[in-house]
Amino acid sequence: MARLVIDGFGQLELNNAAFRRDGRVEAQCKLDPTGFSSIPAENGMLLAVDKVNGLIKLPAQTETLPIAINYSAEHIYDERAMGLKNFKLTKDDFLPRVGYLAVGDLFTTNCVSYDTSEWANDEAFITAMKAVKTTPAFGTQSTDGSIVVSANAPASGVKLEVIKATTMPDGQFAVQFRVLAA
Repeated sequence: MARLVIDGFGQLELNNAAFRRDGRVEAQCKLDPTGFSSIPAENGMLLAVDKVNGLIKLPAQTETLPIAINYSAEHIYDERAMGLKNFKLTKDDFLPRVGYLAVGDLFTTNCVSYDTSEWANDEAFITAMKAVKTTPAFGTQSTDGSIVVSANAPASGVKLEVIKATTMPDGQFAVQFRVLAA
């Protein structure tokens, strides 16, 4: 698996997500200090919610915890480094805000990775995403929190359909997804 190379950190645009309107939001759990000891939480990550222990965790392949998307409100840490691409959360920052996905939700993110056995590099991956009208692609949660894209639909977990290749507001490549199963 390879992570799509981006400038900065993951960004997210909620195109049509019901969780903001119907309250399926978790904002009272902190980032797991073990899982996020050396990496930040980025917007667009699919993360596991452990409500019992009050933790947001990286998804594990065998985990049965519910999965939600990180859509924390961006803060500007340095007026010389403005832009959504410069926002991240660490275990020592404020609590993240995550939304529980539902069938039909539509969002765009650049927090993606891909199977290197299907696409050799970023260029091949981007070319494939531009051709999803003829060759479908799917996404699901990855153990590093990014959305891993494959030509094959996942057998379990969150199931996302790639709708189109697009860009984030700053012009970086991104992928629009629709939730098929949450």
